[in-house]
Amino acid sequence: QMFAGLELVRLFYSDLPAWKGSSADTVARPVNVSFKYNAADINRGKHDAHLRSWFESVPRDRDVYWTYYHEPEDNIANGEFTAADYRAAWKHLKKLADEAGNPRLHSTLVLMQWSLSKDSGRDWRDYYAGPETIDVLAWDVYNYASRVEKGEYRTQAEMFDRIIQISKQENRPWAVAEFGSHLAKGDDGTRRAAWLRASTAYATKHQALYVAYFDLDWSTGDYRLRDTAGQAAWREFCS
Repeated sequence: QMFAGLELVRLFYSDLPAWKGSSADTVARPVNVSFKYNAADINRGKHDAHLRSWFESVPRDRDVYWTYYHEPEDNIANGEFTAADYRAAWKHLKKLADEAGNPRLHSTLVLMQWSLSKDSGRDWRDYYAGPETIDVLAWDVYNYASRVEKGEYRTQAEMFDRIIQISKQENRPWAVAEFGSHLAKGDDGTRRAAWLRASTAYATKHQALYVAYFDLDWSTGDYRLRDTAGQAAWREFCS
């Protein structure tokens, strides 16, 4: 009601996914669903039976963008599993998904847009299992805390141009799986609303499949759109 209806549902599972009983079951709209499990276990086939059943259970009346371990960069850096195992797990899962024969299942890699910056010291390809495995390249894109403290919002070119370039290079569609900003210092909400409108217009112009706003009061700060201007801006995008 706050945004007059949303065009996409974003679901997160901390382990293996379910479908029956999920909040997406009763709405015939696209879903981006993430799940997590240790890459070594995936590669050993430990969860094949569950995952086969889950892929087969996914409805065929909507596009479902499924994501294995969104934002894996820190987990890999912390030694929870290797980048090689992560890529191998993606290949294993894609084979299971393809067995379901559902053309509306889309394997969707979700990485931090931060990982494209020089300051991150990362190479996004370390996490990429290739175009034969990944259908969609999606990114979590935020306004940096340092910008918020300065009362600033990042430019659309800064946030999206490298993503668009990679999408064209890999011949893959792109999306924004998480997007948002705290209110910048000194902003009553009107400047963030203008930033939201400019950002969604830019993403639409460059053919993003979807942009999902991170409307949560998170541990790092409050991303929620509770000001009138911000709600109106996102409502316009959703309408």
